[in-house]
Amino acid sequence: MTTGSPPSISVVIPAYNAEAWIAATIEAVLGQTVSPEEIIVVDDGSRDRTRSELEPFGDRLRIIGQENAGPAAAYNTGFRAASGDFVAKCPADDIWVPEKLEWQLEVLTDHPEVDVAFGRGRDFGTREGDLPTPPAPGVLKGPEFLSTLYRKNVIASPTAVVRRALHDRLGGFREDLAAGEDYDFWLRALQAGAAFFFDPRLLANLRKHDGNLSLQPLVVWETNYRIHGWHAESVDDPGLANRTLASDLLTLARCRLGADQVREARSAYRSSLRHRPSLMGILGTVGLSIPGSAAAVRKLNLLRA
Repeated sequence: MTTGSPPSISVVIPAYNAEAWIAATIEAVLGQTVSPEEIIVVDDGSRDRTRSELEPFGDRLRIIGQENAGPAAAYNTGFRAASGDFVAKCPADDIWVPEKLEWQLEVLTDHPEVDVAFGRGRDFGTREGDLPTPPAPGVLKGPEFLSTLYRKNVIASPTAVVRRALHDRLGGFREDLAAGEDYDFWLRALQAGAAFFFDPRLLANLRKHDGNLSLQPLVVWETNYRIHGWHAESVDDPGLANRTLASDLLTLARCRLGADQVREARSAYRSSLRHRPSLMGILGTVGLSIPGSAAAVRKLNLLRA
């Protein structure tokens, strides 16, 4: 049952060298069954023909240019410029389903306490498949969802709409992260008492291509480890924090070893043992202390994968 009038939603699209796909992304936003309050494109210092791709859309877009500062800074710029009650995050290479905003406006109207609404996302392109989701739909908040989210980021960021006042209150997205600024923001928001809503319907298709940071495992796992470290004390279960940090470090060690960063890999294996003893942590620490042993440790990693 509807409990009030629907809030307004602005769309923010950060764009950096997105000439190949930004037009398709904007067409999907313009093709929504319910139109947004506004569409803001933040050109984050593009050096290709991104601006040319935007020209045919005319005054249907509000374009803000800035020097290249990364996606977190571009989103912060867009959030600050937005006028809507909520802001929908929309990367410049993803495709929304036509009903996305309509469904989310229904959710936000029926559940006025919700600060972040999101749904199911699916990868397509160089990698395909459904993204991780929470175990159940509906309103999510408190320590239980914090524990779930701490284990793994189960929020597909391109499906999310965020209360603009929450973004302001938390100081926006951290701009010192190469990736994962959304994950850190979700954890901070939960700690601040924000309410989330998961809609199990497919809301966005996430395009995977060679330019995605999410396809650079070393960057991803270094970021995950940093974020989990920052928020370790926020979870009620110290064992969960230690298991998660140890797992991050073991994965990070494998990534570093794959990049021939042998010394850094050994350091990650050794650090994992401080959080949780494991056979692979011991083997990696000891094995990589022996000159010429990196190939053998790589084989062990493959066997245990």
